[in-house]
Amino acid sequence: MNFIGKHQVLAGIYPDSTLWNTGSPNYSPAINMGKYSHATFVVIQGTGAAGSATITIETCTTAAGASPTAIAATYRLCTTADVWGAVTTLPVGGVVFGAASNQMLVIEVDAVDLQVQPTKPYLRLKAAVSDATAVDAGCIIILSEAAYQQEVPTSAIT
Repeated sequence: MNFIGKHQVLAGIYPDSTLWNTGSPNYSPAINMGKYSHATFVVIQGTGAAGSATITIETCTTAAGASPTAIAATYRLCTTADVWGAVTTLPVGGVVFGAASNQMLVIEVDAVDLQVQPTKPYLRLKAAVSDATAVDAGCIIILSEAAYQQEVPTSAIT
């Protein structure tokens, strides 16, 4: 089975040159973690010496994002093409990401981490503007370990 057969890849937040300075906060779709065991959020920022957002992870009761609650997770930061920093705890209050060119932030969440909010099986990323300088940025979500693995993954936004 190929990569897409083993993983579901979603557009979390489409890249936008005004992402960090308009429409705050911005949210990814709320994904159903009852269908997958692991979620990886990849946030990428392009050229720009300023512009940042506070990134948090929220659990929700519905796919529409009802009753959000921020949770802790883990993250890594990459400020070069391929050298990642240490695994760090993403606090409930989030982490400020940006204010530098060409970097990535990866946030990892296991479905078991949602047990602290048992009535909230949906998970989403929230990006709230910290520095309102326009910078190209976006997010993809990679879901792994599907409950029902198949060649064409089922939607996780249900």
